[in-house]
Order: sequence, then structure tokens, then C-alpha cells
Amino acid sequence: MTNSHKGNRKPSWKVLPLWLLAGSSVAVCVQLAVYRPDRPGPTIVPQSSSDPAFVVQVIRPRVGLPLGGILPPALFGLDAHLGFDSTSDGASIRSVGPRRIELAADDWDLLLVLDSDGRITSETQILFDLVFEEQVRTVRCHPGDPAVVTVNTVTLGESGEMSGSFDIDLAHCEDAETGTPLGWPPKPLLLHGSFDRLPPDTETE
Repeated sequence: MTNSHKGNRKPSWKVLPLWLLAGSSVAVCVQLAVYRPDRPGPTIVPQSSSDPAFVVQVIRPRVGLPLGGILPPALFGLDAHLGFDSTSDGASIRSVGPRRIELAADDWDLLLVLDSDGRITSETQILFDLVFEEQVRTVRCHPGDPAVVTVNTVTLGESGEMSGSFDIDLAHCEDAETGTPLGWPPKPLLLHGSFDRLPPDTETE
């Protein structure tokens, strides 16, 4: 009776790889759900700033990150979020009007152009420096046609100051010097930003 019981017992070590595989799969799924390097940062609440303020982020899609962003991109020498804000070196507000907003900082230049209905146009673009194929390049990215965007703007009272936020899919990126398409990223970058109390130009469009 005892010998028969031992003979029917399956070696547990054969099942161990299956348990390890299942456990690893669950861990990866949990990591993908919880750790989101492609999640935009918080926006600036309109009229919450005492002075003009802005924040601009360029967010890589998960498929553009090593291992799909399962591990922190910093481990591979990458930043999931690139960008600048009103406290960055060289930060400036170059132009503010009902149809044009231009913000800049060292190595950054953002131009938002809207039509008469408040929709983003193909002239919208952002330039920034990026290490691509082991070289530092100035990259120009712009939305597709039609643009996939969410833009909200509001003018604050008699001052004409502008507040708002935007999320824009950057479908195309190219070398700013040569105009050569980079074929990157495999999915659109997300241009995410917000601004508060931007003073209007003396003369607007």
C-alpha cells in the first residue's frame, strides 16, 4: 500500500518551472498596471499661480522604452518624461495670443498654433535635443493630419492673461537640421502641458 502510493506521486520539481512562469507573468502584469512611466504629470490649475507659469512634457510611449517600460527607464539611461517649465534655465514666454503661444527654454522651443475655432493646426511643433542613435540631435516633432489633440484655453478677465492645458499626439519627428524623418517613435509621443496667467502680447493676431 505504501509502495503503491509512492509510485503514483509525481515529482514536484517538474511542476516548479510552471509555477515560476505563472508567477513571473502575474508580476509583469501587475508591474504594467501599476508602474506607468507614460502617464502624464499633473496640470497647473487655472488661476492657481501668482505669476506666469507653465510646464511642458514630451512623454515617450511604452513601446518606445526598453522592455516596454516594465522597469524604470532611468536604469537604461533614459528619461520617460522630457520637458521644461517656467523655472528651467533660459525659460521664456515668447508669444501669447488667441491663436499663437510660444514657450521656450534652453534647448527647447514650443509653438502652439490654433485656427479660428481653437483647433491645433499643422504649424504646431516642438524642437528639443535628443540622443538618437548615439548622437545628440535637434528633433522637430509635430502632430499628424488630422491632429489628435485636447486643448483648453481660457482668458482671465480684463488682463487678457491666458490659462489652459493641452495633450497632443506628436505623430511625426524629424531631424531639425536636415528634415529627414527619424522613423521614431513607433507610436506617437504625447505632448502634455499646461499654463497659467500668461500675459498677452501687446499686439496679437
